Amino acid sequence: MTKKVAVIGGGIVGCITSFFLIEKGYEVTLLDQNAVGQEASWAGAGILSPLLPWNYQDTVNNLCFGSADFYHQLSEILKKDTGIDPEWIESGMLIYDVNDNDYAISWCQKNHIEIQQVQVDRTSCLFLPLVAQIRNPRLLKALKTYLIKNNIVMMEHQKVSPIVDSNDFIHCLRTESGLNLEADYYVVASGAWSSYVLNEIDMPKIKPIRGQLIQYPSIKEKLPYIIYKDDFYLVQRQDGLILAGSTKEDVGFDKGITEEARHSLQQKAESLMPVLKNYNIENQWSGLRPGSEGNVPMIEKHHKYNNVYLNVGHYRYGLTMAPKAARIICDLITLNG
Repeated sequence: MTKKVAVIGGGIVGCITSFFLIEKGYEVTLLDQNAVGQEASWAGAGILSPLLPWNYQDTVNNLCFGSADFYHQLSEILKKDTGIDPEWIESGMLIYDVNDNDYAISWCQKNHIEIQQVQVDRTSCLFLPLVAQIRNPRLLKALKTYLIKNNIVMMEHQKVSPIVDSNDFIHCLRTESGLNLEADYYVVASGAWSSYVLNEIDMPKIKPIRGQLIQYPSIKEKLPYIIYKDDFYLVQRQDGLILAGSTKEDVGFDKGITEEARHSLQQKAESLMPVLKNYNIENQWSGLRPGSEGNVPMIEKHHKYNNVYLNVGHYRYGLTMAPKAARIICDLITLNG
């Protein structure tokens, strides 16, 4: 008999987890409290690398390694199957003002990551030529289409009530609209809302961290690579759009946008790329990242419930961690099933 898995959370982590689960032959229901793919996964810039990988724990980087190649292959599958191009591009990333160039270069060499020391406007910079980007709104749209075509049951605008079962095995979860969600296994991949689903309200391990971005219109000038400086980045899409971001704000579940952030991001963007002063900002938005200590996610079986699995707390790198995190969860389910 085919085993049923309910994946709670339709961001990139939930979608990629569902992608691997159907490959393994599971019957999957993907549930989201809003529309699938419309929260933090949609809001980010789609950079397929930790911004300064040498500043993170090995746990973080090990989960991110290989993601660019995975998304390159996935993009080809999605283009062929759905007609939607997620626009995978190997842009490279230019990094200004690294505190310790020698350490960064040594770390990259040790981890077999190509790195170059270059001069830009008489400033010494580091260049990572193999950093790629993907246009995440298109990726999520294509993934959603692909999953539906492959018989995933997709339930949108269904908020799951917190887990309250007192036993060590969950037989059913309820949504706030009164629907019963029955499955053999449950995967919590609810991003910033994961602590709510897991009923960890008093001492949440995952908390929302707001990130705001701005967008310039398609410009004729070309940005040959992603630019990163002082925890700020500029990214150009294939059609010339420029994204600038992002903030890190501990403001709870407030998804509002602020004039202060707009002005700060604009100043940084136009300092790095002065030609942007000739263009008006055409959009501003925010997303709520699932903040975690040290950016280290929880990818594991629940400590109490034997058929509940956690794929949560990816903070800034849900996109880059999603492939390996999803494989780990699928292997755990298969092993314990």
